[in-house]
Amino acid sequence: AVYDLAERLLAATKAVRRFAQIHQEGWRDSLTGEAEWLTTDRKQLAKSYRQQTDTLWARIAERKPAWAKKGEPLGALSAIKRLWPTIFAEEVGKALAAGERGEQVAIGRFVVSTHTMALAHQLDQWLEKNGPTVEGFAEKTERTESVALPRGLILRHSAKNEALANAKRIPGLLDAARESDDDRALAEAQQLVKETLAAALGKSVGLETYYALIMLDGDRMGAILSGDEATETSISYRESFHPNVREGFDEFAAKYELICKYGEQKRPVSPNRHLAISAALNDFSQIVVPHVVEKEHLGRLIYAGGDDVLAMLPVADVLPCIARLRHAYSGTLPEDESKDWDALRKDRNKLHCKGGFAFLNGRLMRMMGRNATASCGAVIAHHQAPLSAVLRELRATEQRAKKEGGRDAFSITVIKRSGGALYLTAKWGEPIKLLGRLRDYLASDETSRRAVYHSLKWLTDLPDPKEQPEMLESLLSYQLARQSKGDTAKDAPELARRLTALAKEQNNGKAWLANFLTVAEFLARETRLDLTKIGGQA
Repeated sequence: AVYDLAERLLAATKAVRRFAQIHQEGWRDSLTGEAEWLTTDRKQLAKSYRQQTDTLWARIAERKPAWAKKGEPLGALSAIKRLWPTIFAEEVGKALAAGERGEQVAIGRFVVSTHTMALAHQLDQWLEKNGPTVEGFAEKTERTESVALPRGLILRHSAKNEALANAKRIPGLLDAARESDDDRALAEAQQLVKETLAAALGKSVGLETYYALIMLDGDRMGAILSGDEATETSISYRESFHPNVREGFDEFAAKYELICKYGEQKRPVSPNRHLAISAALNDFSQIVVPHVVEKEHLGRLIYAGGDDVLAMLPVADVLPCIARLRHAYSGTLPEDESKDWDALRKDRNKLHCKGGFAFLNGRLMRMMGRNATASCGAVIAHHQAPLSAVLRELRATEQRAKKEGGRDAFSITVIKRSGGALYLTAKWGEPIKLLGRLRDYLASDETSRRAVYHSLKWLTDLPDPKEQPEMLESLLSYQLARQSKGDTAKDAPELARRLTALAKEQNNGKAWLANFLTVAEFLARETRLDLTKIGGQA
């Protein structure tokens, strides 16, 4: 009762949000548009900052571009966010002062930019070939500022010091050329980077300009904490007994109806239950999530606390990473369920999940259990898209997974640079497996992505998949096989069957299938995959 009252009081307090409105005047912060920009002369707020060259931010842009770009005046909150990495690095340097004279240690800012994240997958492929360079690379990058690379990229190629140093300069070279407002310099820098990457990949490819943000959240966490009987995470008294005790209890309860009803009742909330949930969420967010995002993949973890995760990833890692996080949350990885724990413990440095538990680095951790579910939103956007807008879309995408997907689902939004967006929402399991399989099929050298374009054109004239699924399956099989050759074409009938089966389960099957095919085609473009590693099975 005390817990229930406290929970209601805290929820009501959170919902009130009482605060006084702050008076704002003049031109607004160029990032948020919500507050006036900081100035040393309030008269400057009355005129556009584009018409003034003597403002505080004009001087900062000239002397410290990392704090503010040209024509980018910031408000108080935006300025704190922009300057915080530098201030934090200085404080760390002071704390790590070395030597008898207490000299400050130089600590660099560690900010993985959206541009660097977009290029992370291609840099990884380049480093796999020991980072070969082309003529003119050293001269062009000699004075280029190094940027921070994702942790996973550093760990994978830690022995390649010279190649890693060059990899840190590639995004910096492109950023410097772009900020110079010199179209010719930018074109030359892009061509140099393309030639450098082509030296390792064996063929010319475009530069990846998209990255992904993901947001994962546990489902029905309030009900789980309050012990709501409607949640499958609550267990009965009988289920809580040891198997040997349960056997004797069943024999005794068969004679007494009240004893039987007692065994079927859900156990009430207890301090031990909350301790177990707290420990599971702590291990998941502080140990498992950083390992999955930053060691198994090339991502950068922004926030992880309890059942909430916010991370940035290259587009190539989105599908495997969100699927891995979902399985780890419940503590059930499909490839581990059939194996014995003794065999799993031998591989100490790899994450293993089975029966609601996770094993990593010799430590066995309780996860949320096989009945606990999570939903995830993922937004794929151009690295120059305003981050505030991308984050707003990410929150909407995560809510779409919970509402339209009915929880235990994922939702993907692709914000195209050319305008428009793609939306795909589905349950975990077969949809995300098939999305990855179709992506690999379309990315194969033996397949043309025109298979999707032709299928979409024909799809508009077909009846609903629930009415005539055979017609849809025949169309998909024909188009996928027609645009493929060799052994790859043999997989077309199976892919068509699985796509049709999924479309039949949706309320608006044709529209959902069109989104599914379009998202798969977007993910299959050559800048997002290592074609040498694409397998032939799901």
